[in-house]
Amino acid sequence: MSTRPTFDPGFSTEELTRVFSAESTVGALLEFEVALVLALADAGIAPADEAAEVAAACRLGVADPEAVLASTWEEGTPIIELVNSVSASVGNESARKWLHFGATSQDAIDTGLMIQAGRGLSTIDTRLCTIARLLRELAMEYRDQPQMGRTFLQEARPTTFGFRTARWLDEVIGHVDELRRQHNGLQIQLGGPVGTLAAYGDRGPDVVSSVAERLGLAKPSIAWHTNRTPVMALAQAVERAALTMGRIGSDVATLASSGIGEVSVRSGASSSMPEKRNPLDTIRAVAAAQACAGAVAMLSSALGHELDRGVGGWHVEWMALPLAFQTSGAAMTAIETCLKSLEVDREKMSANAGADTPPLSSAQIDRVLADYDRVIA
Repeated sequence: MSTRPTFDPGFSTEELTRVFSAESTVGALLEFEVALVLALADAGIAPADEAAEVAAACRLGVADPEAVLASTWEEGTPIIELVNSVSASVGNESARKWLHFGATSQDAIDTGLMIQAGRGLSTIDTRLCTIARLLRELAMEYRDQPQMGRTFLQEARPTTFGFRTARWLDEVIGHVDELRRQHNGLQIQLGGPVGTLAAYGDRGPDVVSSVAERLGLAKPSIAWHTNRTPVMALAQAVERAALTMGRIGSDVATLASSGIGEVSVRSGASSSMPEKRNPLDTIRAVAAAQACAGAVAMLSSALGHELDRGVGGWHVEWMALPLAFQTSGAAMTAIETCLKSLEVDREKMSANAGADTPPLSSAQIDRVLADYDRVIA
């Protein structure tokens, strides 16, 4: 499976490129179809042996996932090509009718995207917890290290570097907490052509419950085909975490700048000035965070979904949500690398802070460390 993104690799990671690859996208669609056909058997709608045969065919996968996705712009949906490919592997003709029975394309695509989002959130959670650990170590080590506070990029009053890193840590802890809530709230989509579950009769709620349980996702109260609030809330939570990474990157780059020089980090080179060292990872973090905000802006501009299926706005999500995840993950990877290389010049920091005694901040730092123990440790 290729893990190379189709755009600049600095704006994704191998793990998240894999999560949103063509193979994984089609694989998630097939996971939905497996859960659906087995749920039909659970509800007594489909014969158990025929449902099992269809599920086995889905688990075999398809030969060309990229062709399945490309068929969207010929057929109007990738599900037609997907169903045709899987049906060819179902020997029992009477069993074929249970593949995708009662569902619409949006049910499969939305649920598949939520499956991928769950995996993306797990990857991001791991990265953020590593960043939190690094910041916790910095907050503890430098809690009493004097540093000049700067407001509007002008010298203000002394603080401590431990207090600064604890403030970064506090934000990261909040993102971990928020993204875990998002993860727990990911819902399946299942309603049929217009959301009414008409094909299942009075067994519709049972089918929905079974699909949700089999996929480990939440059960919606009603089909959310044109209510894109869940997708937007998820994207914004991912974006907020990315923007914190960009802010940390900007702060570190400023503290490492020639005029301040209180920290140093892993550097890249200049093509015209060999002696120059640029804060490479902070640059990547800021750029990726800005790209993430752009992806979420695309989602925001496409919120107006008409009646029972959106004309184009829904389709934007297929590109924009994976892009938000990948760029956010890239920003996190950059900050993790940056923090691992961070070196503090205590003498320079103390000299810049001057003779004034920094205010006591231990109690605030301790509260953040307690939150770390509660949420992450």
